[in-house]
Amino acid sequence: SCPEARMKFANSGGIGYLSRHLRNGTKGTKNSATVQQLYELCFCVWALTYECSSSATIRAAFARDNAVNSLVDLVSSAPREKVVRVALSALRSLAVCTADVAPSAAGRKEVTGSTFLHEMIGCGLIKYVDQMKERQWTDPDIVEDLDVLHKLLHENFKEMSTWDVYLAEVHSGSLEWGFLHTEKFFKENAKHFEGPNSDFIVVKLLVALTTSNDEDVQAIACYDIGEFVRHYPNGRSIARSLGAKDIVMKLVDHQNKELQRHALTAVSKMMVQNWASVH
Repeated sequence: SCPEARMKFANSGGIGYLSRHLRNGTKGTKNSATVQQLYELCFCVWALTYECSSSATIRAAFARDNAVNSLVDLVSSAPREKVVRVALSALRSLAVCTADVAPSAAGRKEVTGSTFLHEMIGCGLIKYVDQMKERQWTDPDIVEDLDVLHKLLHENFKEMSTWDVYLAEVHSGSLEWGFLHTEKFFKENAKHFEGPNSDFIVVKLLVALTTSNDEDVQAIACYDIGEFVRHYPNGRSIARSLGAKDIVMKLVDHQNKELQRHALTAVSKMMVQNWASVH
């Protein structure tokens, strides 16, 4: 448990290794981990979070290796109280970490608790925390962690625009139907899809998410691409230049009828000049 050992493990790719195994362990397949294995994996992640405020490298690794997503998946699936307790503790540690003692090197993007809170919001943790606060927990550590996370998440959420929340959700890869995936949202935010560098990175991420292992995520990504095409000037040619049409076309014959419907609609929007006139 010494800091030197944790640092050595983290610098050897340990955070990515643990995050991948946590993700695979909660998928509900025959290769899923046991509750005890999930607890031990999560305990190791939690121990590593203690080095976040003292190491810019470890903070960057947590951000790069999608650890927040893995921990939120664990909390949402709630395999057992002891697993939830250690997952919440790890999330709390990430949420409160700072760069005061060990800032990132010049030119590197600073990763802090705020970075991780944005990720947590993108992964839908607010909803799970709100639900969990309604339950009666016997473990005082869980109650305290929920209180801290609830306060921090809601404070950050208030400061975020709807576009910030959408961006966080797309980056997390955890798309969920809601107000962010509506005609109204796309009408109001179409221009944001250009990105600060005019590279349409969000559209590229949506195209990548059409190959997700989660069929709901695939369907929402198809819907969002179709709405981008409708509401962004020249959106049709931009989406096609990013390979969206060819990739989404492969989903038109998917066995999931809902996904098939959204894929077909998205492809139609990419092919029809004036979608409103035929819809």
